[in-house]
Amino acid sequence: MIKMPIRATGTEASGCSVRSLAKRTPRHPSGLSTRLAAAALLAVTAAGAYAAPPATVDVAAADNAFGFRLLTAVQKTLPHANVVLSPVSAALDFSVALNGAEDQTCQQMLDSLSLGGSALEAVNTANAQLIKVLGTPAKDITLSVAESLWVDSRRAALRPEYVRQTQAWYDATMTDLDFSDPRAVAQINGWACQETHGRIPEVLKEIHPTDRAILLNAVYFKGEWAHQFDQAQTHPRDFTLAAGLRKQIPRMVQSGRFSYFETPALQAIRLPFGNGDLVMDILLPAKTSTLSALEAELTLKHWQDWQARYGSRTGTLELPRFELRSRYHLNEALQSLGMTRAFEPKRAQFTTMFSQVPDHSPAERFFISAVLQFTYWKVYTVPGWMGLPAGLDVTGQSRPAIEKIPVGVAPNLGEVLDQDVELVAAVQRGSKSRGFRGPLWSDQEQRVRHFHRELDRYINGEK
Repeated sequence: MIKMPIRATGTEASGCSVRSLAKRTPRHPSGLSTRLAAAALLAVTAAGAYAAPPATVDVAAADNAFGFRLLTAVQKTLPHANVVLSPVSAALDFSVALNGAEDQTCQQMLDSLSLGGSALEAVNTANAQLIKVLGTPAKDITLSVAESLWVDSRRAALRPEYVRQTQAWYDATMTDLDFSDPRAVAQINGWACQETHGRIPEVLKEIHPTDRAILLNAVYFKGEWAHQFDQAQTHPRDFTLAAGLRKQIPRMVQSGRFSYFETPALQAIRLPFGNGDLVMDILLPAKTSTLSALEAELTLKHWQDWQARYGSRTGTLELPRFELRSRYHLNEALQSLGMTRAFEPKRAQFTTMFSQVPDHSPAERFFISAVLQFTYWKVYTVPGWMGLPAGLDVTGQSRPAIEKIPVGVAPNLGEVLDQDVELVAAVQRGSKSRGFRGPLWSDQEQRVRHFHRELDRYINGEK
């Protein structure tokens, strides 16, 4: 998930923990701060097999190029860490901000997103088509993209033309909100939690006093393997870390025919989801190579060359089962890609996003104060009935032993119950908060409630 706060420059320092638009009122025009909070979760999905939308601008190729460059930049700041990014989420969020930028600020953002030389209208058209493709239902796949812009109603107002364009191209939700209201943080976090299906429950702890707007993008992906792994064959096995150390990690096993290729430097395999519209490409350095050497090869050109090398081959795949949660502050990485003016209070040019607000200085300008991305990625086997392990007695004839699981540790009760347990702590905190006004029922829950009410009416002879 990507979160971008927009801040106005002023007498106070303009740093912000997330990407927000902030405002400043100095002797010179102030700047625009954008806050990028990755509810851009979705960043956890692997490479997809969707073709680029038929548009003047190939945003799919641009997103891939931007993603590889961003990955390299982040790895330089985190050389020994696992890195899980969502370039699509970041690119869509910046594209919304692009519509409020002008001159050098706009050009630097386009260049950094690998869209240099592209007309903004063509970028918007291509992104709209990409969002439509991503939202097209597919077998055994849940994939959604959501955009929202939250504006401090006391101190900022969006230009009507900017609102029209953003809603038309990106289907963005626009919300006027009093940022001084203690319930504002909970409302924004609630949107992020809902759009990521509970996987990213919090993107804000507080709103900085100079923040004027917060831009959020959320991408959510969940897919079932086209060819399932046998959970009964998932056992702890040695896994070699980048430093050469070995660790016991549950490893899934599958045998059959795969899309595969190898070179002297790497092995690659492709695993489809659902009916194959989306795939995960997995790369493994050769025994004579290293992980860092493979990472250095991750460029758009190499990626495009590799796509033509896949062929059918019989073999056995062993894949680690894992779960990763990450939070990245991307200011430094983005500036290393050439996006510098957007972060400078006195030089950022976000002049077409906001209208002048009565009783506020007309010299206010806006800049991006911080860019944060939150990601969640889980690779697992699909269990049997109701998410329970295969072979477990579900007849009620036997009673399993009681297990006490510490807070924060996955109980391994199966996907359905694990998700319920994971949300318990957040639900309890939310129900005790001052902003809680009762539960919000989803459309599916309302249908179930309606079904039972109608059923009761028939049973009681009311119908």
